[in-house]
Amino acid sequence: MTDWNFFAGTIAIVNSVLEFPPLATVYVIQNERRPLSGPQAACFGKDPRMRLLGSSEFCHTGRYIDAWEIKAYAMAEREEHDVLVGIDSDCILCSNVDVELRVCLEPGGFLGGKDADGAEYDAAYAVYGIAIPARNELYMSTSLYFCAVSAVSIAALRRWAEYCTAATFNGQGPYPGHGDQGVLNAVLFAADKSVRVQLLDNALWSQHWSYWESRIDFRDGAFVNQAAGSYKQRAFHCGGSYKYWSIEHRDRVFGSYADHMYPYVWFLAMLWLGKCGNGSVHPCQYLPPSAHHLADDLVHALPQIMQVYPPARQRWERLGDHVIERVLDGIPRAMSLHGGSLRETMELVSAFPAIRRYVEIGGYEGGSILALGLHFANRDIHFYSVESFTENHDGTMDGHRLASRVAFLENLERFPSLAANLFSDRSIDMLFIDPCHETNAVLHDIDGWIPKLAPGAIVAGDNFGWPSVAQAVSQRFADAHVTPPGYVWWTELP
Repeated sequence: MTDWNFFAGTIAIVNSVLEFPPLATVYVIQNERRPLSGPQAACFGKDPRMRLLGSSEFCHTGRYIDAWEIKAYAMAEREEHDVLVGIDSDCILCSNVDVELRVCLEPGGFLGGKDADGAEYDAAYAVYGIAIPARNELYMSTSLYFCAVSAVSIAALRRWAEYCTAATFNGQGPYPGHGDQGVLNAVLFAADKSVRVQLLDNALWSQHWSYWESRIDFRDGAFVNQAAGSYKQRAFHCGGSYKYWSIEHRDRVFGSYADHMYPYVWFLAMLWLGKCGNGSVHPCQYLPPSAHHLADDLVHALPQIMQVYPPARQRWERLGDHVIERVLDGIPRAMSLHGGSLRETMELVSAFPAIRRYVEIGGYEGGSILALGLHFANRDIHFYSVESFTENHDGTMDGHRLASRVAFLENLERFPSLAANLFSDRSIDMLFIDPCHETNAVLHDIDGWIPKLAPGAIVAGDNFGWPSVAQAVSQRFADAHVTPPGYVWWTELP
């Protein structure tokens, strides 16, 4: 189930499902009371195994439509499969579930996380046909559960759908229970005292009331829960009010709940770098405003994301320029990213995989070097930015305001402000020159930095269209190349 507000969780969950059971068909049901936007819906068309359905498809006569009810309706109408798996939009798989699929299929019943210590059934539950009083020791979570398809289980799912549309939780009828979960468990208990239900360890699966008590580590390629005997964690389920995509969850993880960094890292990996997504649009077009911080968090968590999810290194560049724009929003940058000189520079760096040290002269307030650093965060390149804060020595930078030293240092807190004499000779693989554009200034920069360049290094710069820049470049590099749009010039040293 998803809607506009839950979209970030749904994309992460869908990608986690596609990651582990590769033969699965994934149904996403959008609650059309709060429908997905066009860019959100487009993300679910990126994989042929995806099926995006609207809640209106389940609006049979007399049915009450909302999130809990639609969970039941959708499962009751999927009998063409051999095993059904229900998973909420705040529950992420983090391991393979092949064993659980087989365990569920063989006896032909239900498999799910244990929720609390069971359920007590009083007189209100007699409407299900339960002989009361009774106690259900096999009370199963519906945040993540498995159901083997059979005549018996489909009959139970259909009763679940029927009773959810006439439940006490929505005020539509007499059937009690805590949400859809309480109704399904009452149905299964009424049928055969839940003998076909097998329970999984709550701490490792559904994590009801235990998520914030877990202590997660990553060892030998798997997540382990140190608060649950250091067993392999199978899923992460934040539940409650602090969803993965909420700022409150992020603040907790970055604050006093450091043991939950790995679940958050896995959520970010699945959200941004899983198999479904849409890197062709700005993330603000599909993330609700309350979730815009997730782009910044992606960058903060990237080293750990690449640790726990190796495909992230190869998939990083597919995110496109829009994520960079979101992360660097508000930082001034003269070089254009979309079809401009910054994009040309990125293509130039991509063409030379041996580059390991890149120095920019004329960083202004850091926008360009940060964009490059983010774009190539999956490569082993050290980026440096050098800024004089004096530029044309007339109080301007080519007629624009001078760069702010405070803003520069704040923006580039991970990059030191270095000068040429801090670099060893023949140590730089690529030098990009973009400070003052007067001819003498460009010549001074070229002459001062050439000794620092390694054999075969790339020297490049912006604004070749300026006659003053073209004159300086032509004086020093008669064979300099110019990219087709005519902005970026470059040459390769012998």
